Amino acid sequence: MPGMSTAERQIGDILVEQGVLSPLQLDEALQRQRLTGDMLGRVLVSMGYCEEQHIIEALGVQSGMERIDLTKLKIPEDVIRKVPGDVARFYNIIPIRFSDGILTVAMADPLNIQVLDDLSQILSCEVRGAVSNAADVAAVWRSNYSYETDSIHEMLHDLEDRVGTAELSLEELGTQEVVRDTDNLVELAMQPEVIKIVNLIFLDAVKKRASDVHFEVYEDQFRIRIRVDGILQEIVAPPKNLHIALVARIKVICSMDIGERRLPQDARIELKVGDTIIDIRVATLPTLYGENVVMRILDRTAIKIDMNVLGFDERQLKLIDTVINKPNGIFLVTGPTGSGKTTSLYACLNELNTPQVKIITTEDPVELQIDRLIQCQVKEDIGLTFAACLRAILRQDPDIVMVGEIRDLETAQIAVEASLTGHLVLSTLHTNSAPETITRLLDMEVEPFLITASLEGVLAQRLTRKLCRDCKEPYIPSQKEMDELGLPKAYRANPNLRLYKPKGCAACDFRGYIGRTGLYEMLVIDENICEMVLDRAMAFDIRKYARKNLGMLTLREQGIVKCVQGITSAEEVLGHTDRFDDD
Repeated sequence: MPGMSTAERQIGDILVEQGVLSPLQLDEALQRQRLTGDMLGRVLVSMGYCEEQHIIEALGVQSGMERIDLTKLKIPEDVIRKVPGDVARFYNIIPIRFSDGILTVAMADPLNIQVLDDLSQILSCEVRGAVSNAADVAAVWRSNYSYETDSIHEMLHDLEDRVGTAELSLEELGTQEVVRDTDNLVELAMQPEVIKIVNLIFLDAVKKRASDVHFEVYEDQFRIRIRVDGILQEIVAPPKNLHIALVARIKVICSMDIGERRLPQDARIELKVGDTIIDIRVATLPTLYGENVVMRILDRTAIKIDMNVLGFDERQLKLIDTVINKPNGIFLVTGPTGSGKTTSLYACLNELNTPQVKIITTEDPVELQIDRLIQCQVKEDIGLTFAACLRAILRQDPDIVMVGEIRDLETAQIAVEASLTGHLVLSTLHTNSAPETITRLLDMEVEPFLITASLEGVLAQRLTRKLCRDCKEPYIPSQKEMDELGLPKAYRANPNLRLYKPKGCAACDFRGYIGRTGLYEMLVIDENICEMVLDRAMAFDIRKYARKNLGMLTLREQGIVKCVQGITSAEEVLGHTDRFDDD
């Protein structure tokens, strides 16, 4: 309406003005809103009249920001240079105007006001936002920037000089057990150089598909490492006196107690890096020479919860499908920490997640939030253990239950009882192979007759790195290597047998590997195995029977198949699997 301020304008009117909605569609949505009491934006999206991005843009305009069409805007080069490319990428913005000491930036997410505060600190000027969208911001960034801007090493050098000045005088804080006056630490954490370095480390880690970032302090050294495809690699070794600055910044981002350096702390945050939304779990650990920090990165857009892309062969997929579609019973996934057990369980739940069933999970922590799943976070410090949570879940009338891990007899017994009362239970256990899972349950003092009555299948797994398709090299394996792998005679008799090894190229960052695949050992419990369990048979005997009569491939055997197929290398298979005497 004429004379109405931007702040007073209704979101529906803004969307009509922008041509996203017709007046008739707005009237229909308003009538639906009066019936449901839901927010107008959600109603419009649910009716298919607009997309979430339209709502975000309209809310930005409602808050007083101008709307910018980046496709029709020619941005002066001197304005582009006001913001380094890595900073623009991290915050998903493009500088478009600089006037009277005020920088205006087009934002993919105009509702994230914290971006403007951070940029004001980094750029030392007032920053205002304008409304744009993610696609246009990404396109303009690609045409104006590259990743080769300021290096982390250069900024670390500049920051070292700044931190070492008398103005900050924070060097002595590194030797104090408790920081009682945290003002200096907060000031240090808000230094533009510190903000930018931490952001660049995040960006570098996400770009390289890292799963973890480690900040490690020693007696005379401070280093930062990332874990890519399960392997740690050092990205930078900053001067030790910068340790406190970077750790302080991480604590500020995570809303941790910045002054507490004697006790471990945990936090979870969500960041938007470019177009990617990532969840980060942060854990601090007081050590002899200062606080270590590990940041676990979960890229929601990269995690695979589709059974068909995890590396299962066709036979294993059929067996798993048969087990998880039974009305009741227990399905266990086993392997060491970091072997992808939770991802496999999520993939199974994704297959089962239909409107006709109720699925509840209890996890520690909740790794990934999935639509239509009821997910519970274990909190052992207040007594909410897996066992306690599982008891409560069974009173919620679920059809399928996922227990993050069976750690003790109490949890195992409740899981068994749940399966015997008509529930399908999925969980994990730490064992080295599928047959050893039965031995582990017996060691936990679960009665053999309960195991045979409830356990339907066990999946053991490992993760191995995948060879880069662009540079992997075929070679003829030596006799020694074939013996170490335990290569079957059928393979050895083939004169055209070739295995593959990594070489390294630009596509794989000269590592020779890109991504990881799973090796799986699927054991289905039949009547004969049940009799063996009742007789408390050894894992060796169960494995021997399953291989001979059920066609079960061991982890090593599936690794050999993937070596011959050129998916992974012999080195990876030897490093992640065991060869048993009966192989």
